Amino acid sequence: MTATMLPWSISRRRLTPILFVVVVVFLTAIFSLYKWPPNSSVRDYLPEWKHVSLGDFNNDTDSDDQPDLKNEKEERLGLDSLPEYNLQPFDTPFCQDRYGRKYLENLHDSSTGHCTPNSQTNMTCFHSKTAASDPRVDMFCLGKSAVYDPADKKFKLGCEQRTLTASETDRGIPGLSSLSSYWYGTGPKVLYDSAVQLHNNVEGSSPTPNFTILLKREGAWNPWHCLMEIWSLTMSLDVLRTTSDPDTGKPFFTVEDAENTQILILDDQDDGPYYEMWTMFAKKPIIRIADYPDEKKVENIILPLAGASNPLWQGDWEAHPCEKSELLHTFTHRILNFYKIDVWAPHQGDLVLTYIDRKESRRLIDAELYLEDLKTVIPHLKTQSIDFAAMTFGEQLKIVRDTDILVGVHGAGLTHGMFLREGSVMVELLPDTLKYKGFRNLAGLVGDTYLSAHADARLAEEGKNRQDWHKEDIYVGKEKFIEVMKVAVKTLYNKGYRSFDIV
Repeated sequence: MTATMLPWSISRRRLTPILFVVVVVFLTAIFSLYKWPPNSSVRDYLPEWKHVSLGDFNNDTDSDDQPDLKNEKEERLGLDSLPEYNLQPFDTPFCQDRYGRKYLENLHDSSTGHCTPNSQTNMTCFHSKTAASDPRVDMFCLGKSAVYDPADKKFKLGCEQRTLTASETDRGIPGLSSLSSYWYGTGPKVLYDSAVQLHNNVEGSSPTPNFTILLKREGAWNPWHCLMEIWSLTMSLDVLRTTSDPDTGKPFFTVEDAENTQILILDDQDDGPYYEMWTMFAKKPIIRIADYPDEKKVENIILPLAGASNPLWQGDWEAHPCEKSELLHTFTHRILNFYKIDVWAPHQGDLVLTYIDRKESRRLIDAELYLEDLKTVIPHLKTQSIDFAAMTFGEQLKIVRDTDILVGVHGAGLTHGMFLREGSVMVELLPDTLKYKGFRNLAGLVGDTYLSAHADARLAEEGKNRQDWHKEDIYVGKEKFIEVMKVAVKTLYNKGYRSFDIV
């Protein structure tokens, strides 16, 4: 009897775990249908990583820290649990790709090494394509462990340039031959051709903590051109700070690296009033190529984005709907912090109108008389006429931050509008034939009100080209001028701490 029952006992023992697995699978399927409806995704039920902004890189964090389980419930009960509070104002793809952090993210995602795996070092480039009407690709590059050769004044990289894969070319990744040059002899191609060489083997190449930023400027005095270049450099460094070096797993560049970073100027322009701002991320003294030491030295070299590649140039002649810019906000506040200007000091009392006093060209005829008249016809208003060109840039910024209404004839002086407080007013007086939209769009990105008025048409003087508005003074009738200023002032009568009747 025992012998005949043994096979059945063995079979039953084998069958039991099989039945158990079947039951578990069945119950799991039922639970899944209940827990995850057909239209759901598993990712919908996974916790999201906390979002980290570019500004967080200024804070010391330990990536190895373990989550604080004790406070996990409190975190879940924060405002993040109410998605209604996470809504952001609508921004078109056009605006996101040019003026939001998406611009930096796209550059970050384009990171491409251009040297073969067997090379001594690597040259990593990043690219962006935002100029819709221009076939150019905007690029910047980082070359590691370049050896400066004083004989020909060039940085030599131990890099055997590789051929891009079919997949890379299909995705539009450009090679080094696509480096662009820009007006006034600037851009990464100009830097590359004049100061960089690739060699299969470079004697003395070794890892180094030192960085050299190669720079060839458009000029030294025009605030718009200079600030576009400085801004493009800061964005280049932001991308390097947020992109991992595949060789080390660490960012290509950190805030701490600024102590070992130097600006090397390849042009022979004057220093100009904006010179010191180049040191925001490069703490070593600025040096010119003529003064560079005649000795071999190893440097990580950076060929930054050109100033002319800055997306702000893409709003010159057509109005766009972009009404905010994280990139512009970050840049202007970095500069204000650099000059130790309190960005939150409140405005109270009478409104302050600052007129940009141009001394050489495109002056407003009878401007002094008009400003005097404003004091008698518009209450709660102080006016001042300022020649920014006669001041240091730090002094200019202090005046702009105390300004409620910035008024000027079309020109680079209105670049100061990017430093106005959000909610201020910019008034642009344009030559009668000019349809420029750049400062209109800039004011929108800052969050300011923009008002414009065109000059009254005048007959051309004999022998002069009427279309040459660059040098001609403009005339705006007194009544028109005062009417525009009334609108500007009344726009601010009930903002901030102020509370005035408009009539």
